[in-house]
Amino acid sequence: MIAIILWAYLFCIPLSEPGQVFGWVKWLLHKEIRPDKSEGREMLFNALIGCPKCHAGQIALWYQVWQATHGRGFDIPFILVCIGGAYALSTWHQIVEKHLNK
Repeated sequence: MIAIILWAYLFCIPLSEPGQVFGWVKWLLHKEIRPDKSEGREMLFNALIGCPKCHAGQIALWYQVWQATHGRGFDIPFILVCIGGAYALSTWHQIVEKHLNK
């Protein structure tokens, strides 16, 4: 769970900023998907890299699908905690950025 939360936060926010290691991925996906064209495109972009909670939710969901296909069950609270954790980290990031840029 913690790995998914940290990955979603780090991948979608600090590591995908311009000049960072995954900045090119965000730029390329934005260019190819063009999320401002439709709501469906925006949802796809958010799930891939635009939103930590959306990204965490997708990873956690598909991990649980994989777990279920291997006889280990499907755990909804796992998905919810991953989404909540990514949301908490991204909110914390916004608060810190706002405080530092006063």
